[in-house]
Amino acid sequence: MKGPFASAISFLLGFIFTTQCCLGQTLPTHLELINCGPSSDNIAAQIGATTIDVLDYDLGDLNGDGIDEFVAAVETPVIIEDARERLVTIFQKQQGKWILWKSSSAPILNSEECGFFDHFEAIEIYDQGLHLSHNGGSKWRWWMNDTYHYDSLDLALSKHQSYWGSLCDEKVEWEINLTEGIASCVYNRKECPEGFGKNAHLDSLPKSEIFEISGKHRNTLEKRNDTTT
Repeated sequence: MKGPFASAISFLLGFIFTTQCCLGQTLPTHLELINCGPSSDNIAAQIGATTIDVLDYDLGDLNGDGIDEFVAAVETPVIIEDARERLVTIFQKQQGKWILWKSSSAPILNSEECGFFDHFEAIEIYDQGLHLSHNGGSKWRWWMNDTYHYDSLDLALSKHQSYWGSLCDEKVEWEINLTEGIASCVYNRKECPEGFGKNAHLDSLPKSEIFEISGKHRNTLEKRNDTTT
């Protein structure tokens, strides 16, 4: 099951009597509601693609109006820098139809970036936030989690967490809270598995630093980047 479904009970009760795809006398499950979202053909038509592959999707309220948005991470046939284009798409329900609200390639990595294997993991909505996660690597492992919240103007990056490291070698962990204007970086070394090395190098670690971030720094879903300028 994806992130917790947090819509109001009144909406769920109304949904039972108004939807054509979720019938019965019991409350629809989160998966049933998701399956009432736009079809892949509908998504493709609205983003101007001939076909798409849907990588992951979810349903939840992003802007606090009590009405759920539908989000999908999709891959199109368009080739950009030797890889198929990937997009995060968000749809809103208007007069009974799913209408494209936002579409952006900025928050999602394509299949050729950062390692041999596909590193996209999940897209979810919970706690009124949009969450995207990636991971990858082999000997050197890494992961990255981004959270976006609606700030009355747009979906803006509110939190970033990332890690990279290797056994018996260094590891670095970042946690950046753009809402509070604070970033922390922890430098450490990963333990060696038993029989594969000594761990004396761990005695003086970890080392950590905390930074303040200017409130002027703002990353939106459409213009996600990793710089502070």
